[in-house]
Amino acid sequence: MSSGAKVVSAFVRETTPGVTPTGIPWNLLKRTSWGLGPSQNTNDNDEIGGSRMAQGMSMGTVDVGGDVAAKFRYGQHDDFLASCFGAEWVDNVLTMGNDRIAFSLATYASDIGVASIVRGAQVSVFQMEVPNDGDVTATVTFAGLGWDSKADDTSYISGDPADNAGDLRYSFKEVTSINLNGIDGGDGFCIDTFNVQYDNNVQTQRCIGTGSPYAGANIPTTFTPSGSITLSWSKAAWDVWSKTLTGATVPFSFTLANDEGQYTFDFPKVQVAGDWPDGGNTDIIQVQLDITAADVSPTITRAATVPATAISVTPATSSGVVGSSVTLTANLTPAGATDVVQWESSDPSVATVTSTGQKTCRADRVGDGTATITGKARGLSATTAITVTTE
Repeated sequence: MSSGAKVVSAFVRETTPGVTPTGIPWNLLKRTSWGLGPSQNTNDNDEIGGSRMAQGMSMGTVDVGGDVAAKFRYGQHDDFLASCFGAEWVDNVLTMGNDRIAFSLATYASDIGVASIVRGAQVSVFQMEVPNDGDVTATVTFAGLGWDSKADDTSYISGDPADNAGDLRYSFKEVTSINLNGIDGGDGFCIDTFNVQYDNNVQTQRCIGTGSPYAGANIPTTFTPSGSITLSWSKAAWDVWSKTLTGATVPFSFTLANDEGQYTFDFPKVQVAGDWPDGGNTDIIQVQLDITAADVSPTITRAATVPATAISVTPATSSGVVGSSVTLTANLTPAGATDVVQWESSDPSVATVTSTGQKTCRADRVGDGTATITGKARGLSATTAITVTTE
């Protein structure tokens, strides 16, 4: 008997699709379910064998693929997203391309010594589900070119796989911004749940003469990003729903961010479809809209979080008359720290502050006196003194 806790799952990127590379470290894959494997297709044998006994089945082609579900973490799915988009990340931005990026994915049940491997696996569909409570999940559908398994107490995984995934799981709380039709969620409507998927509509090419029952190639056709959004019924929601009658497109974007990094998913143009909503006298009326990207490829932008370890503010002091202003800058250590500085004034009747960037703000002198302006980031703080005179 085998325990699921004893099964190691890992992947390695292939140079030649269908050929597992050697001498390259494998990557650990944290997952919640593993549906990768072979599906044997059969054909009924309709021969008449001299009695009415069935003559069995003929073994046909073998489809290799399936779903791998996981919690979404920073860094774990970047290669799979690249495979789905058919392109490499360029300056931490991903957009649609035509490259073929394939993997070997393997499991090893160490307690019983049974191993499996799928080769030539490319991503046919990548789906993300964002609930109104709990973790964000990613389901990756693979289409492969070959399959092997063995029970000789050895693994297809070479060495100890490296754990390159973030320690933190993204949850519904890490959706730091979401925007539909130019309106931020929480302003014109409340978005309850949503999901997105990127579908390559992969078709299988069979090749007679190879002696193999497996696919000769898995060919992506149209790239169709889509999804579903459930939002509260309002005038702003009606404005989006009304596009179902015209085919007009709207923009949609959202950002997932935690202390390890962030991803921004941007759909410049999506068409919407949905039914007119209704509800009972105790229901909160919501509308479910299906979205489908059109004409313009979506993009995904990633950025690793670099935490600040120290902060100071310049200038340290500033004097001026009512009606003038000064730009304040927070100096974060290290220089590449990605934290956004929050600003506050000890006396808004003397000086007010308006954020103007990640590390800057404008202090406006509005009344006679002295105010302390504080910049804060990640529990760190620094101050500057603003003196205001009437002349």
